[in-house]
Amino acid sequence: MGRPLRIIQNIYPYHLVCRTNNRSFRFNQREVTRIVFKALKETMEKYNLLVHHIVLMSNHYHIIATATEENLHRAMQYFNSRVAVRYNKHVGRSGHLWGDRYRSCIIDTDEHYLACVRYVYRNPKRAKIVDDLEEYADSSFQFWAFGRKIDVAVVEDHLVMRWGRKKGQVGEYFRILVLSEEIWISDQEVKKGLRRMFFGSADFVQQMYTTYCCPQ
Repeated sequence: MGRPLRIIQNIYPYHLVCRTNNRSFRFNQREVTRIVFKALKETMEKYNLLVHHIVLMSNHYHIIATATEENLHRAMQYFNSRVAVRYNKHVGRSGHLWGDRYRSCIIDTDEHYLACVRYVYRNPKRAKIVDDLEEYADSSFQFWAFGRKIDVAVVEDHLVMRWGRKKGQVGEYFRILVLSEEIWISDQEVKKGLRRMFFGSADFVQQMYTTYCCPQ
């Protein structure tokens, strides 16, 4: 069975996720978090990758990002390799860190994008790592919702632009989006959708398949 098709484009945002080998990694150790954020910062600078949202879990990461060039595959290879080399050196191990290739899903910029952002940021609570998402430090939710400094400079997306960069309004918006218990697209639907190549409306998915999978 061949590898799934990798769509490389620079128009729509991606949801990116990669799990560690044997799922044995612990991202939520402060030194490891610094290693990941430093590698991500270097990747953003080298490949002009716009990272909007990131959450580090116990054995995987979630990133929502937009590529400004058609180079996502190179950027992610660089990022994962930098993390692996530095992590292995830090803990004195050798061998593969990542269990498989990273997964990527192209997201529509409508309510599906909102659902993806909400799903990603609520992961630590859903996994019962914390009861209060305000306590979870390894997430850019700290920056967008509460204005707290994190170790990587995330980039505004269209959600932030909508509020004219007014920090108070942006923070309130993200707190309502993530902390509200109201759900319009269930977590199960989001999880299932993000395992595919495209996540969005039926028209969006059809457009993406026509453009990237069945070009004329």
